[in-house]
Amino acid sequence: MTELWRLSTSDALRALRRRDVGVVEYVESLLERISSVEPSVQAWELVDSAGALASARALDDSFDRLASLPLFGLPVGLKDIYDTRGMVTTAGFPAWSDRVPAADAAAVERLRDNGAIVLGKTVSTQFAFADPPRTRNPWNFERTPGGSSSGSAAAVAARMVPLALGSQTAGSILRPAAFCGVLGLKPTYGLISRHGILPLAWTMDHPGPIARSVEDLALALGVLAGADPRDPATAGARVGNYLAATRAPVRSPTLGVIEDVFDLADAPVRDTVAAAVDTLVGNGARVRKVRLTTDLSTVAAAQQTIMQVEAAEVHSELYRSNPDSYASRMRALIETGLLIPGVYYLRAQRIRRRFRREVETMLGDVDALAMPTASTLAPPRETTGDRTFQAPWSLIGLPSITLPCGVIDGLPVGLQMVAGAWEEARLLAIARFVEDVMPKLSLPG
Repeated sequence: MTELWRLSTSDALRALRRRDVGVVEYVESLLERISSVEPSVQAWELVDSAGALASARALDDSFDRLASLPLFGLPVGLKDIYDTRGMVTTAGFPAWSDRVPAADAAAVERLRDNGAIVLGKTVSTQFAFADPPRTRNPWNFERTPGGSSSGSAAAVAARMVPLALGSQTAGSILRPAAFCGVLGLKPTYGLISRHGILPLAWTMDHPGPIARSVEDLALALGVLAGADPRDPATAGARVGNYLAATRAPVRSPTLGVIEDVFDLADAPVRDTVAAAVDTLVGNGARVRKVRLTTDLSTVAAAQQTIMQVEAAEVHSELYRSNPDSYASRMRALIETGLLIPGVYYLRAQRIRRRFRREVETMLGDVDALAMPTASTLAPPRETTGDRTFQAPWSLIGLPSITLPCGVIDGLPVGLQMVAGAWEEARLLAIARFVEDVMPKLSLPG
C-alpha cells in the first residue's frame, strides 16, 4: 500500500472501512508526516497527538458499530477560528493564548458526530484578515500560502491532513487553496452554520472545506451543510446530494467566461487558465464569453467597505481593551471601519444587491461562471495575495470553487467557478468533469 499519509479523504475512508488500515495506524502515519514537514511549512497552531490517538483507539474498538459513519476515522484540521472544546482557540490573537472553549463550533460538532477526528488547529491570519502568517507555501517556502486559511491549505497540500476547514469573508478559502495547488469550496452563504466560529464580518463569513479532490469536498459538505437554529442565516439552507453529484459529472457544461476578470490577470495566469478552458471545450464543454456591467473595482470597494464596518463593530470592545495585541492590518481595518459614515455602508449594500441581481441574470444563461481564482501566482510572504477575484462571490454569497489547472515556474494556478445560490451539487458535478479532464498536479514532497 502507498504511504498512508498520501491518501486523499475518499481513499482513506475506503481503506478504513475495509479495515485495510486501522484508525490508529492512519493517525500515526499523519503524525509522522507532520513531524517530518511541519518545521518547514509551519501550518499548525496545535497538533493534538494524544487526543487524536485516543479518539482513534476508541473508533478502532467500535468499528462494528461506527464504521458506517460518513467520516469514520478521518483526521481533520480546523482553522484556528473554530471553537474546539478543550483545545486552545486563539484566532492568531496573542491576548487569547489561553482561550479554551467549553463547546465545539457547530461545524466541529458535525464532524465529530460523523466519525471525524480533530487532529489539531491550523494557522489562521489574525482574526481571519490580511496580516501575513508564519506559514509557508509547500511549493516554495519563500511564497505565501495565501490567507486567511493559510494553515488549512498548506497542511492539506503538504499531506499532513487529508481535509481541513477554512473560512472566507473575501477570498480566504479559494485563494490559499489555489496558491497551494489543492481544492477549496466556499458554499452559499448560510449553507454551513457559523455558530462557534469567530466572526470577521457577519454578512460575508462563509465556512468551507479544503481538500485534494472534488469527491473529498462533497463528502465534507454532505456532513457540514444544513440548518442550525443557533445561526439564523442557515434557516433557508437547501441541502443537496453532493456525493451523488460527483458520481454523475456534467459532461457538457456551458461556462460563462468572464472576460473582464481574465483581462485583469497577469499574462501567465490568464494564458494558463485560458488553456485550461480550451481543454474543457475540447472535452465537450461549451463557452459563452460574458462581461460584468458593474466594474470589478466598484464591487471590490463595496465588499471592503462592508467588511471594514462590520469588523469594526465585531471588535469594538475587544479593541478598546487590547489595542496592542492587534496586528497592523487588522488594526487598520477596525480603525477605518469606525470612521466610515453609515451612508457609505448603505451605498455599499445597494451595490451588493445590484451586483447580485446582475450575476443571477448572467447565471440564467450558463451552468457556471469561470475565471482565474487569483490574478497572480502566489506572491512573496509579505502579503497573502490579491483577493479581487474571489471577493465578489463572498459579497453576494454565491458558491464558488477552485481546482488546480496548471503550474507556472513551480507554482500552481487555480481555475475558479461560480454557480447560483444552493447549486453546490451542480457546481460539484461540473467540477468533477473538470477534474476528470485536467492533467493532475503532483504535490510537492
